[in-house]
Amino acid sequence: ELPTMRRACLPRHGSVFCSLCRAGPLPWTPWRHSLRKASDGAKVGGELHRSWTRLEALEREVATARALLRRQPISFRVGQYNILAGYMGGNTEPWFLYGIDISEERRREIMRLHAERGSDGKPANAGWPAYVHGVLSKEEQLAVERVHAEHFAWHRRKDRLLQVIAGMDVDVLSLVECDHYDSHFKPGLAALGYESLWRKRPRPGSRDGCAIAWRPEMFELLGSSFVEFVDRYDPETRQHYKDRIALIALLRVRLTGQLLCFVSTHLQRNPEDFAQDRLRARQIGQVLRELLAFTQDHDAVEAPVILTGDLNCTSLGRLRGIANTVTVLTKDHAPHPFTFDAGDVPSGMTTVSKVRCMRLDAILYQTQKLELVDVDDVPDLSARHPIPNAEHPSDHVPMVAEFRFLGQLHMTKYVAREWYNCLAGQTATVPLSMPQLRRAFKLYDFDGEGRIRHNELLKVTRLLFGNVEDASRVLSLLPDEGLDFMGFVRLYHKAVAVGGIPGLEDFKEAFDAFDAAKKGSLGLEEFLQLFEDCSPSDIGETDLRCLFSAIDTNRDSSIDFHEFIQHVSKVWVERFADVYMCPAQEKK
Repeated sequence: ELPTMRRACLPRHGSVFCSLCRAGPLPWTPWRHSLRKASDGAKVGGELHRSWTRLEALEREVATARALLRRQPISFRVGQYNILAGYMGGNTEPWFLYGIDISEERRREIMRLHAERGSDGKPANAGWPAYVHGVLSKEEQLAVERVHAEHFAWHRRKDRLLQVIAGMDVDVLSLVECDHYDSHFKPGLAALGYESLWRKRPRPGSRDGCAIAWRPEMFELLGSSFVEFVDRYDPETRQHYKDRIALIALLRVRLTGQLLCFVSTHLQRNPEDFAQDRLRARQIGQVLRELLAFTQDHDAVEAPVILTGDLNCTSLGRLRGIANTVTVLTKDHAPHPFTFDAGDVPSGMTTVSKVRCMRLDAILYQTQKLELVDVDDVPDLSARHPIPNAEHPSDHVPMVAEFRFLGQLHMTKYVAREWYNCLAGQTATVPLSMPQLRRAFKLYDFDGEGRIRHNELLKVTRLLFGNVEDASRVLSLLPDEGLDFMGFVRLYHKAVAVGGIPGLEDFKEAFDAFDAAKKGSLGLEEFLQLFEDCSPSDIGETDLRCLFSAIDTNRDSSIDFHEFIQHVSKVWVERFADVYMCPAQEKK
């Protein structure tokens, strides 16, 4: 037999002559077969050793490449697409009717017949073509049906929708009005390399909902939640009336560990009806409440937020202003940082039919934490070529934007600029939370002694702005002994109280929407109705009357815009400066 050590040497050193174990040549006669086998094993062992060495070198190269990538700002692409639900995508619907020339008068009559109800509350003209009898001729009805078969039928559109999604080439995707999820979109998205989740809207008769998809090579899912919007509550029956939904996902970048909170939603329909903006604002308020609770539960309040969806509004500023007004004046909850820092990705029209051509889809993002890098062009749309058609398989076109995570220093410099601009009398863009003010203070406190001196302020402002021609206004606010952190905060709060809270344009649009009679002021009844329509939670009438009295500083039984905005700014300074941190962060 071969000695144990010698047998071990053959594969290890690739030779039957081993100087390490001082083994001699094997006897040739009885061991020729064994020698041949040992020689073959030695060759294999040598190849394994060389392969292992190459593998270790590759692993070191991959680790180095990952380290280099982690040092670079991570960019990712986001998409929003309303796919036109299969069960709602019919050319026979009164708002489509492509393929015929139809006057506004005839369309109004069709809409009336479509909405008409009998004494039992059921549709009086249920189903096509009952609601077009006497308005459209038989030939016109056939023309509508031909266009439906060619461009609207689900079997014609479903695969084209996946082709559009593939062409978007995004890392995170929002699909709204999404039905056929289990049978079509879930396997279709998986074939395109996406993982996804979906939630049906709560109305029993609806089959669509919202879906979020992401590339698993880039993101992993840490948690998800949803909000079923309560549109109204009947105290007699104790029934909540729900229709729409929002879906929330917390994603983590696999390479860097950075977090992203992603929201997909579809708000109340009929964007032409401005009165519905109150309900849409109520829905947004419910999203913001759940967003704060969800991120607190996952210790992710500081994670940047992107909200996507079909918002069904003609003025995003008005919708934002209404939601923010209720958020500021409502005492029962604190706002998420996204509430006052929702930048809007620019785009053109996203939907066109014979009755509308407007932008309804949106991608909103936190400007202090994400940089908008690029936006894909939206196709030119015209009412002469309404969609869906041979080119576009939905009545909406997709939106795509590219974002980049901002580094910590970049975010700190941003908030430090905001602090300086506010004290210099310039219009700030977003209100600053207490954690942001702490970071800005540390940047200005160059030597870390806990006080900002005049020379430190000048040094940092040059870093932020370059040469500052006249910094005397801000320098004059610093005491000779330097400015400590609480003084730093008080100066900012005072500047906000004087100059007004950032986002005044949105609040102005909101006030104009509240002032339905266009008197330039709000009476008590209008004020009470505002909160009944817009507040995401119930507020007692006694509390609202007290709030009205607090805002009505001149005691003329009405609230003008000056009183309105002064109170909003005052409440912000007093109550919302230090509410963006969850308890665990506050202890730290």
